Amino acid sequence: MTRLFILLLLPSFVAAQGPLDGYLKGKGVLDLAPSFSLNSAKKFEGAGGKRYDEPYKGQMFSLFAEYGLTEKFDLVATAAAVFTPVQGGLQDGGLFVKYRPVYAPMGKAGKLGVIFGTGASFPIGNYEPTATGALGQNAVTVPAKLIVQWETPLGLFINATGGYNFRLDALKEADIDIIRKQRADYEPIDPQNFTTFLVKIGFPAKHFYLDGWAEWQHTSGGADYVQNVPDLPQAYGVSYTQIGGTAYYSDTGKTGFYLSGGYILSGRNTSLIQRITFGMVFKLG
Repeated sequence: MTRLFILLLLPSFVAAQGPLDGYLKGKGVLDLAPSFSLNSAKKFEGAGGKRYDEPYKGQMFSLFAEYGLTEKFDLVATAAAVFTPVQGGLQDGGLFVKYRPVYAPMGKAGKLGVIFGTGASFPIGNYEPTATGALGQNAVTVPAKLIVQWETPLGLFINATGGYNFRLDALKEADIDIIRKQRADYEPIDPQNFTTFLVKIGFPAKHFYLDGWAEWQHTSGGADYVQNVPDLPQAYGVSYTQIGGTAYYSDTGKTGFYLSGGYILSGRNTSLIQRITFGMVFKLG
C-alpha cells in the first residue's frame, strides 16, 4: 500500500474557507470561477506533532459555481480534479445551499449578516485515497455552518464561520479485509465527525478585493497515521491550522482575475501544504 497524503485542498476554491462564505450573489446572478492550483509539501504531520519527510507536488483544476435563487438563497456547486505522477482525474465535489435570514442595518456601524449553510461533499471520481495526490478520504460530508459577517460603512468586513461536519461514509468490508491480511489484529475505527472555525478580514472595492484568513479544523477521534503501518486513511482523524489570503481584480465588474494562497502550519494526519491558486471569475445575469 502506498503512503497516504491527505491534502485537504477543498479550501482552495474561490472562497478560501470553502464553498460557503458570507456573501450572496442576488437573484438571477451566476458566478463561475475556474482555477488552477500548484500544491507542494515537504512534511507530513501525524499524531502528537510527529513529522515525516514525505514530499509532495501536484496540480489541481477546480470549478466553483454559485447562483442566486432569491435575494436570500444561493446554490453552490464545486468540482475538482487532481494530477500527480501517481494518479490524476476527478476527485471530490459538492452541492450546497446558503440562506441569509438576517441582513440588518446597524446605523453608522454598517450591516450585520447571518447566513446558514449546508449541503454535501462527496467523491465524483473513482480515485485511490491511499495514493499520493488524493484530494480527500473518499468521504461523504454534510456540513452545518453558521456564518456571521459584519460589513462596515467603509467596506471592510469581518467574518466568523463555525461549522459541525457529519461524516456519512462507512468503511467497506473489502477494504478492511485487505488491511487484516497485513495486520491480523487490525480493528477499524469509523470515520469521525469534525468541527471547523474560520476568521476572515477583507476589503471589497469597485475594482478589487483583498482578504486574509485563518482556519482551524479539529477531529477528536479517528485513526492516526503511523509510517509503514497499513491502515485505512478514510478513518483518519484530520485536524489542522491553516492561513491564507486572496487578491482579486476586475476592470469591468463582469470578469475578474484572482490570486490566492494558503499554508497549513500544523495539524494531525495532514501534509503541510503550500498552495498557490490562479483563477478567473465570470459574472452572468
